[in-house]
Amino acid sequence: MKKGDNVRIRTDGRYEARYIKGRDSSGKIIYGYCYGSTEEEAREKREYQLQKMARPREMNLLILGAGSHGTDVYEIAKGLRIFSKINFLDDATAGAGILGKWSELEHFAEEYPIATVAVGDEETRRTWMERLTGLGFMIPTLVHPSAFIPDDTQIGTGTVICARATVSTGVSIGKGCIITSGSTIPRKTRIPNWGYFDFDKIIHYSEVYNLDRSQEEPDSQAPGSAEPDRQKEGK
Repeated sequence: MKKGDNVRIRTDGRYEARYIKGRDSSGKIIYGYCYGSTEEEAREKREYQLQKMARPREMNLLILGAGSHGTDVYEIAKGLRIFSKINFLDDATAGAGILGKWSELEHFAEEYPIATVAVGDEETRRTWMERLTGLGFMIPTLVHPSAFIPDDTQIGTGTVICARATVSTGVSIGKGCIITSGSTIPRKTRIPNWGYFDFDKIIHYSEVYNLDRSQEEPDSQAPGSAEPDRQKEGK
């Protein structure tokens, strides 16, 4: 039975109050639900969740992936001195700064409103950045202070530019890209979304991980922290 204002009585007799929690990668609304034995209880729980969502949160960064690139991202973020806390999610349950597995991402959304994906594999990076966006995380663009970036450079959300990279004029870099340490990007280069630029060329980058899916949802693709096999092809 519907009660209006996104509140209804369930078949089990409980009241359900619905609210907008975020949007997925296609823009479709993701709803959250609060339950109570009375309509008032369900509404109060929903109001609490909405207040939590609106409350200013600390600048804490969560990095998905604690491998070599994850370490680079950590050092860049730390050097910018704008994040209160920086920690990792990885399928390894032990290690400095690792709070949990990728499949536990939603549990950290309140404490870590900012997150990024630090793996070389393009498909994994794209899939999980889209998931972060759908869950309401902010995704930062991180540029090492030693990188040279002209004023006319276009840089997409979620891109990471590592130490001593040099970007020439007229360059456009898509979202979710990786520009490796010491790279030199020629004039007017266009790097597509999720691109991986290594020294002087765009490459196809894929990684094969040992996955621990014991606690993941069926569609999850979180990589483990075991050292991946890497395959690169020049473009």
